[in-house]
Formats: sequence, C-alpha cells, structure tokens
Amino acid sequence: MNALVFVRQNAQAGRDSRAMGRRWLAKAQSLGAVAGLTGGILAALFGALFTAAGWFVSNESVRQWLSSRGTALLFLTIPLLIFGSYCLDWMEKDGSQGQSKSARCEDDDEKRL
Repeated sequence: MNALVFVRQNAQAGRDSRAMGRRWLAKAQSLGAVAGLTGGILAALFGALFTAAGWFVSNESVRQWLSSRGTALLFLTIPLLIFGSYCLDWMEKDGSQGQSKSARCEDDDEKRL
C-alpha cells in the first residue's frame, strides 16, 4: 500500500516539474526581453553621456576613461537590443501556438470563398 502512495506522488511530481520548467522558461524569456531592451536603451544613454562628458574634461586620464567606457557602452547597445527582441520573438512564438480568431490573414479568407 505504501508503494502505491509513493508511485502516485512521483507521477504528480513529473507533471509538476514540466509545468515548473515551462514557468521557468517563460520567466527567463520575459526577463531576457526586459534586460535586453532596457539594457540597450540605458547603454545608449550612458554611452552618449560618457562620451560627451569626455569631450569637456581637461584631465587626460579621466578623459580617456570616460571615452573608452562610453564607446564600449555604445557598442553594447545593438547586441542588447537584438537579444531583447529575440527574447520577445521567442515568447511570441511559444505563446501563439494556435491561430487567433480575431486576426486572420486575408489570403486565408480568399481561399475559403
């Protein structure tokens, strides 16, 4: 009798682990999208700010530091935005498995007539 109880619990745990894996994947996708898009925007803003600040600083070592950090942040902008948009596309692909009834392609409607 006790063995049946343990088998039943293991069967339910397998289902829960799949659901938990899907929830973890959904959280990772949304976290990646938020981090990529906000990181890309912030990298562009701070990169431009550091680069512009480097133009007005008279100390050569500080100017070099600001300029190099600003350039690195500006170069990180595009990859971060691409990563964020990739995560958004990944979320959309996983979320829309079936075709929506409200949004149809016009070609589908013409074929049915």
